[in-house]
Parts: sequence; C-alpha cells; structure tokens
Amino acid sequence: MAEKRKSDKVYPMFVKRTKPNAPEASHSNATESTTLDAVTSDKLLREFEQLLDFSSVGGGVEGEDEIATRLYRIARALLHEFRLVVRPPTKSGDEPPPEDVEFQILEAEFYLRLDGCHEDPFTHGSEEQKVSGRWYFHRAPRFSKDSTRSATSTTEYRGGSRKGLDLTFGGALAPQLPSSSGPTSASPSRAPAINNEPQRMGGILLRSIREVKSKKIISGPSLLVDRILAASGVGSIQELVHDSNNWAGNTSAFVFASPTEAKIDGADTPSNTPKSTALFLKPISTTSTAKADNVEADTIYYSPRIGLELSHPGTTNTKIHPLHPRIRFLPKRYRFFSRPHLLTVNGRAQTFLGVLHACVAAHPSGLDKLGLSRDVARLSGIKEATAAKYLADYMAGRDGGAALLDTFVGPKGKGVASSPASYLKMMGAISTLNL
Repeated sequence: MAEKRKSDKVYPMFVKRTKPNAPEASHSNATESTTLDAVTSDKLLREFEQLLDFSSVGGGVEGEDEIATRLYRIARALLHEFRLVVRPPTKSGDEPPPEDVEFQILEAEFYLRLDGCHEDPFTHGSEEQKVSGRWYFHRAPRFSKDSTRSATSTTEYRGGSRKGLDLTFGGALAPQLPSSSGPTSASPSRAPAINNEPQRMGGILLRSIREVKSKKIISGPSLLVDRILAASGVGSIQELVHDSNNWAGNTSAFVFASPTEAKIDGADTPSNTPKSTALFLKPISTTSTAKADNVEADTIYYSPRIGLELSHPGTTNTKIHPLHPRIRFLPKRYRFFSRPHLLTVNGRAQTFLGVLHACVAAHPSGLDKLGLSRDVARLSGIKEATAAKYLADYMAGRDGGAALLDTFVGPKGKGVASSPASYLKMMGAISTLNL
C-alpha cells in the first residue's frame, strides 16, 4: 500500500528521554486545550462524523491510497484534536455535579471492511459496527471457518482481560431526528436500511489513553475499559450500556451543545430523574508549545497492529496467488500512536517497527543508516540493547524472505505474536513481498 500520510512534525532523531510510564511534567505537553464555543464545537463534531462515514455522498472511498489518507486524517483528529470524556451520573442532591473526566488518546488501531475494496479479515464484523459514530464494546469471538472473515457473538461481551472498546466507522451514520431539548446524544444504535449495497463496517480500537488531570497513562484495551467503567461509576459493561440510569442503550460517541444539532430518537430524559452518564468525544482548541524537549509529542507514528498473526488454518502460503488477505493485511500500518516512550507496556515490537519506519523514511541510507537502533531506542523508550536485538531479528526475517514467512503460516504459526523475536522475523520476511 502506498504511504501518503505525513506527520505534523519531522521525525526527530534526538530527544530528551523520559522514564517509561512516568507522568510528563506540565511543560512537556504538546498541546493546551481550551473550551470552544457551541457553534464551533458542533461544526467540528459534524465534520468528524462525516469523516467516519465511508458511504456518504461525495465521501465514498475507493482505492487503498485514499483509504490510507482518510485513516490518517481520522487518527490525527483523535490523537490531537479531540478528547475522550466520561460524564459521571449526577445523583439526587449532588451539588455541584461531578466533574467530567477527560482523557487524551495516545494509541488507536483501525479495522475496516469495505466489500469489494478493502476486505480486512481481522475486522470483527459485528452488526454493531455497521453504523458509524457508535461505541462498540467487544463481543466474545466465534470461530469462523472462513479465513477471510471474523465472527463475533451477538449477545455476550468480552470480559476479564479481553475487554475492548471501539469507535465504529466505515458504515453510514445513524438516522437523525432534531431535538428541542438541551445537550443530548444520539439514540440507541440501529443499522440504517441497506438495499443490497456492499457492506461497510469497522472499528477504531482505543488502546492507550492519558488522564488529562492526573497525567496517568492507561495502556491496554482491557485496562482502558476498566477505567471507563470506574469513571462512570459502574461495575460492568452490561450495566453501563443497558441500565436505564446509564446509557440506556444509547451508544453514540457524540454530544452536541446546540439544541438544533442535538440528535435524539424518543422522549427526552425527564428533568426530575438522575442524568445519565455519558462517554463522548469533545473537540478541543490546540496550541503548540513547540519546546525542544517535546518535539516528538506532535508526531504521529504508525505500525502494524498488535496481536495479529497468520495462524488461521485456512491461511494459504506465499506460493498461492493472489496472496491470502491475512498475509496482505497483517503488515498494514493501521496502529497510530504518539509519545512512543510512554507506550512500553504493550506492543513493544510493533512500536519498534513504527519508530523504525519513521527513522528509515527520514534518512537516505534507510535500513543501512549507522546507529539506527540507537536512534530507535532514543525515540521509543526501548533499551538500546533491546532495539539492536529487535533490528537483528527483523533483518534476519528479511534475509529469509517468503520461505521463512511460510513457516509462520497456518497452525504452526500460533503464538508468534507473543514472541518479539519470532514476530519481528515474520514481519521482516513479509516486508520483502510485493504486496
């Protein structure tokens, strides 16, 4: 896939090191958020909604170059132009009401299936992903005999350490009705009518966030969901999504300030009942501080997604053409992240690849650049010795090429994603293919 995405900053080679997972000092924030007026906020929300809808008039997406550009625009908005906000419920007698809890999104992965155009086999394919602009808590997976598609439960949410939260995109937006009430969000999701049109669905998995007030990093999809539940004052996804005093089935990701922009299907919430909790995206006004020790903060990196491999028994090897969709989509750089030195708990091999790609793209010598592993270590928070080992594994994979890649295809490749050495060899091998 051709890469047309450009970051907001030149990829820096030398930056001040920060202890991984430690809160950053206030002077090292790359952006300062200010409150926007209602009209501007609603306008930005409407524009972002349309960006999520790949089926809108004049907004249809055809080629992979255009898709790559669109994904980067969405990622830039999520990481730099919006905050994730939890509004706790207001209980009777609360004076003043509890404060909203704001988070900065640091890391997100994109999964998109557009029939006949972009058939990513790693996309969940849940019915809930057919409507854009909704929150989708991951459902329990079901085995799919079709290696080109994934399948999920229609009733059971994932629990334990397997939880996850997506912002849906790709499909059409939900039907809208005007409201005469005050601030509100959209109604419970229901898919718009589809007249034999190709299916369009997807999810943006939120992987890491940082609480704006405390600067605490929450890294990993399941811990992220746990934090959302805690901030919402509930004990389970079921309670949050379906309880009448919480979301009551309303999974919209948007809250509009203007009554004329607000969306609702059904009756307004009576004023004498507790206000429901909400989870929504809020546009912010950003001002770059552009300090020498935080130039990397505005940079958006992109890498392959975490946890994916070629172990499905239906995956065919590299001798079969056209190449299997799992081979073609595994190396897609659909994981977008900033501040890699803060993201060392999960996905270190993928973070290494994202920063490596940035360093290689910024230097004419590419992979032959002297001190390459040292530069990657300085940016990523990975120890220099580890970065050197990772680079050696990746280059060994490139030397092995397609023959080595075939050793990771099918059931024998189970568990590769959990071994950095094996994973990087696989990714090095796949990088030699003409995809």
